[in-house]
Amino acid sequence: MKKLSYIVVLALMLVGCSYKNNPVVLESYKADYSGEIAPKNTTVFLSSVKDTRLDKRSIGYVLEGDKKAVTLFSEDDFEKKYKDGLGHALNIAGFDTDVKKNEATLVVNIFIKEINVVYTNESFDENLKGKIMIEASVKKGDKTLTFNFKQQSGKWISPSYNSKDVAPLLHMLFSDSINDVVAKLTSL
Repeated sequence: MKKLSYIVVLALMLVGCSYKNNPVVLESYKADYSGEIAPKNTTVFLSSVKDTRLDKRSIGYVLEGDKKAVTLFSEDDFEKKYKDGLGHALNIAGFDTDVKKNEATLVVNIFIKEINVVYTNESFDENLKGKIMIEASVKKGDKTLTFNFKQQSGKWISPSYNSKDVAPLLHMLFSDSINDVVAKLTSL
């Protein structure tokens, strides 16, 4: 009987400490753009935001040793969240976004190329690392310009057993990439 109670306690501890893989929820972009302001009378038409990743739900994984133990996922519509956030930041930067495509100074298409967040509980410095890669295609007059933006960051978080703990890093990566795109557009 004593052995059985030890087994039950051990099983409860293991179940309680296993990774809870709930969908990661990305917060909406907050008004934190503080870069350059757009030249006067510059208009932007945000034509599209497309998530070009093969697996639109996967955003990374939990690494245990050298194996991917758990895939991190999200059910958020990253295209919509990015488009809403970018539109908001463009307005903060002084761009006029209430314009038709054929009347805009800049026509912008955004492509989400990569989202990758990796958590490992075996590191004592940065145990959570993330990367987001964005491509922006900007049409200005007869020219089409392509810009690539890569945000990478890492930090240490206390041992995590829930996928929601990676959400703040993911939000920071998205916000920083939006700010970089807007800053680039102000220089065109």
